[in-house]
Amino acid sequence: MSVTSKLTTLTLTLGMISGVSAADGFDPTKPVMTELKDGVYQYSQFFYNSLVVVTDEGVIITDPSGEARSKMMRKEINKLTDALVKKVIYSHDHFDHSRGGQIFKDEGAEFITQEKCTELMSRDLENRVVQPDTTYQDSYSIKLGDKQVDLHYYGPNDGDCMSIIHMPTDNVLMGVDWHLPGYVNEPYRLTAHNYVAILNTFERVLNELEFDTVLSGHMPASSPEAFKEDYRFNKALFDAVWEGMQKGKTTEELKNTVKLPEFSHWRGYEENLPAHIERMSYSIWHGN
Repeated sequence: MSVTSKLTTLTLTLGMISGVSAADGFDPTKPVMTELKDGVYQYSQFFYNSLVVVTDEGVIITDPSGEARSKMMRKEINKLTDALVKKVIYSHDHFDHSRGGQIFKDEGAEFITQEKCTELMSRDLENRVVQPDTTYQDSYSIKLGDKQVDLHYYGPNDGDCMSIIHMPTDNVLMGVDWHLPGYVNEPYRLTAHNYVAILNTFERVLNELEFDTVLSGHMPASSPEAFKEDYRFNKALFDAVWEGMQKGKTTEELKNTVKLPEFSHWRGYEENLPAHIERMSYSIWHGN
């Protein structure tokens, strides 16, 4: 399959997630740089979002998400500043987010991620992931110019090495893969989903971090309100599955009986909810 065909397939698939399409007059191949706050941007393309932070000492970005996207992101950054990309943050190890960063490595960028990602990223048989230069265990602060980006590891959630990305001064939060507001995700995307751990991540973020601006790794837009609604979905799912399990119901029975009407307006609710019930049950029983 050609690169163009792969991108077309990816665009159509992720378009189902966001609920937008060409019929809506939306072109997901078009790069969009949206200013969130002074010097803080959301770069969107192919239904992937990156945080872009521009300072007078250089640029910080997250998740290259492929060579084609990185090349176009570099051009869009050039429209904002002549400064070099100094820091590239990997939110986690999944190759659809971590591949494609060589263009930034070539200009001297430092690649940073949680330490458990190192071994996972080394498994890239196509050698398209730039291996990290710097890793951290529990927390790490990146300071460049007048900006600060903090990385927190709250344990596994969607994978084993997810960083919670937070700007404490600008009050910006980014949740990648574990935060998909308004969407009950497709079953095949749940293979790395540790649902109990994701619920714990939501609760720690809400209890420990301050934010008034939110980015999702895939959805076109988010907000503190959307973030809290996403938390309520996760909590309601856990409560319903846990209660059913305590009554001796099997996973198959739960898939047929658990309903979350508050979220029935979410995209994918009817067709995908049973798979989420199954995954939550698995997470409760097996701890992942």
